[in-house]
Amino acid sequence: MANADDGAPTIVVELAFSPAPREMRAASLRLPAGATVGDALRASGWPELAGAGQGGELVTAVWGQARPLTAPLGDGDRVEVLRPLKLAPMEARRARYEAAGGVRELRKRKRALQPVKSRRA
Repeated sequence: MANADDGAPTIVVELAFSPAPREMRAASLRLPAGATVGDALRASGWPELAGAGQGGELVTAVWGQARPLTAPLGDGDRVEVLRPLKLAPMEARRARYEAAGGVRELRKRKRALQPVKSRRA
C-alpha cells in the first residue's frame, strides 16, 4: 500500500473505459484506503461516467467481475466501465465472414496463399 505525503494510507487503482469502439481511456488513480468503485469514478473527472453503475447503460466491474458502486477497492485493482454491445460477437464474426465473400472466397484465398509445387522432370 502506498502512502500519501500527509501519512494517510492510500491505494493505487487503474480505471479503464472504452467510450466507443476502438477507443480506450485509462487512468491511474491514487485514492484513500477504503475507497469504493464509485469513488474511483468520481476521481476520474470523466463526465461520461456520471451515470455508470446506477442502472443505466454503463456497468462497473473490477477485474472483469461486475461490482456495485459501493464495492471496496484494494491496492492494484483494475476498475472497468463497460458499455453495452451493439452487436453480439458471434453476429459480428458472421457479418465479417459474409462481407468477405463467404466460403468460396475464403477457399480461393487459401489456395492463393499455398506455395506452388514445382515439377521435377
